[in-house]
Amino acid sequence: MQYYEERSVRAERFSKIWWKSRAESGRSQEYMGLSIGVSKRTIQNWERGISSPNLLQGIEWFRVLNINPLHYFMEFMYPDAFDDDADDDKTEQVLIELIKQCTSLEKKQLLYLITGDHGSTWHALLQMVTAHCHTTMQSRVSAARIIAENFEIEEQTGQLVCKDAVMPNIDYLKCAINEGKLCAKNKQNSLPLMSIIDKP
Repeated sequence: MQYYEERSVRAERFSKIWWKSRAESGRSQEYMGLSIGVSKRTIQNWERGISSPNLLQGIEWFRVLNINPLHYFMEFMYPDAFDDDADDDKTEQVLIELIKQCTSLEKKQLLYLITGDHGSTWHALLQMVTAHCHTTMQSRVSAARIIAENFEIEEQTGQLVCKDAVMPNIDYLKCAINEGKLCAKNKQNSLPLMSIIDKP
């Protein structure tokens, strides 16, 4: 009986991925069913925890919504860590898990942001990025284009600071900028992870 209760709780939390992401994207159950190729009843079953989409349907779900699924799955895996009153230990656990999933380059870049001799404090960089993420996609694209262009100009003219430190993947940044432009034109404020995941 205890196993069933634990499983039912997990199913209920898993269903939150589907109804919450759909609701926050402003899409109807009918729209999702037509877009994915299943019935409205199937969508309702997913959102109630009665059944679950398979892997391909789950991927298609977020492609249709055109949003990054990471937050929703992390909230499923660590529900207490996303509460407003979450303690530091729970938040730290999520951060550790996310860092473990980073590539070697990404870990070096994070370390550079925190400890690099670039002239900015980590706290100032953190506030800048946090503020940046609260602006519209159009504003983020504009700022990112300026940063990418400044980097390329200063790289070519030999003006970059910390030349021996880890560098950005500028090709990936350009891909993200292009995807961001498309999102901004469609008045979307979320850059879908899957649209640039396979790019440089």
